[in-house]
Amino acid sequence: MPKDDSNLTDSSGDGPRPGLVPRFLSWLFATGSGSARSTMHRTHEELFRMRGELATLRAEMEALQAAVGRRDIATLDELLRGGNRRQVEALIRDRTQTVPLPDGSVLCRVLGRFKMFTDAADGGIAPHLLLDGYWEYWVTEFVCRNVARGETAIDVGALYGYYTILLADLVGPEGKVAALEPNPWLHWLLRRNIVLNGLNTIVSVRRVAATEAARDVVTIPAMLAGPADGPLAREYSLHEGRRVCAAPGVALQDFEPGSIDFLRIGCAASADSIVAGLPALIDRSPGLRILMEFDADRCRDAGAMLAALAARYPLRFIDGDSRAKPCTIEDLMGPRRIATLFLSGIEPC
Repeated sequence: MPKDDSNLTDSSGDGPRPGLVPRFLSWLFATGSGSARSTMHRTHEELFRMRGELATLRAEMEALQAAVGRRDIATLDELLRGGNRRQVEALIRDRTQTVPLPDGSVLCRVLGRFKMFTDAADGGIAPHLLLDGYWEYWVTEFVCRNVARGETAIDVGALYGYYTILLADLVGPEGKVAALEPNPWLHWLLRRNIVLNGLNTIVSVRRVAATEAARDVVTIPAMLAGPADGPLAREYSLHEGRRVCAAPGVALQDFEPGSIDFLRIGCAASADSIVAGLPALIDRSPGLRILMEFDADRCRDAGAMLAALAARYPLRFIDGDSRAKPCTIEDLMGPRRIATLFLSGIEPC
């Protein structure tokens, strides 16, 4: 069979067909006519559009790197102004480093510039901090948009202090942050993180548990306790097969005098007890914004707690796009049983 059929006659009677090579070149460069030409024109247009989008994205990345420096990220505010979510996450992730330490902790860098000690045995938040350098980025971005310079904030259930440090960076030297963490090991790591980042003039750290009323001792489950032979090991005991620790209890309405601007409640298991100790604080804080971790299956009476909150504030949850969206008690008791809630009379940014 000949490789070039240019000498074969065309059965249609319109003359000889072009050879195989000319026909292939005509298809490749869309110089012919008919459906092949139309298809190739569309393909060329799509490729041209994609090249344009790629060039635009490259220019945005170069502008962001020039503004904040790929290796020297200055502030969270600059990051948020400088690019979209993928760009910011990439810049933060590019700055991650980890250093295992003999005391059972791992030192890492979060949010591109802060140093943080985490528990080497933690399988929850620590892997995200160690590998990505951030935690719940959609919530992180929301907090950055809704906390201002000079404000007063409380972080309940601070753990290592991820949100504590974030809040301290946002309120600045003109503001103040109180961090509550009842677990002795986590409280020790939290204090180290605050001092390490030079934030001890802005942040006060207390080893107390937020409850509905003041108590001398509150027993708290302790998932993380540090090294078994460490100096804090004696602070933990077993109760009904679970490791627990003890701390004083305080109602938030009695914890800080005056009004509060921002309150983060990171203890989903004790959220209803914490909310029961809020009424007086809410009354004297007209601009209060509450960010609360909610889990319907971990609260003692989730429905009653939501009803009490809904009587004061519109119910909203933080969606994956970092925006606060309306929800109902039925939603939170049904399909959306785990959520980060935003509660405030102020419209969020």
